[in-house]
Amino acid sequence: METLSISTLVSAVAIITFLYSYIKDRYESGRVLGQMQERISKIERDSQVTNNLIQTLTDTRLTVVRLEQKVDSITEWINKQ
Repeated sequence: METLSISTLVSAVAIITFLYSYIKDRYESGRVLGQMQERISKIERDSQVTNNLIQTLTDTRLTVVRLEQKVDSITEWINKQ
């Protein structure tokens, strides 16, 4: 009888230890997953900002090319006068 009680107690302690470890592991995994999601969101925001800057730079280059063409046209017109 006493052996059964000790084995039952050992089993209960083992189950409780397992459950504690499992819950702790799940909590840590969730915390790490949350941190990873925050990092991914930051990378996506940074990527969007970079894309916006690239588009702005491209638009600026196109504007400069158009201005150069207009200046060239005006210069030609002045030279013809």
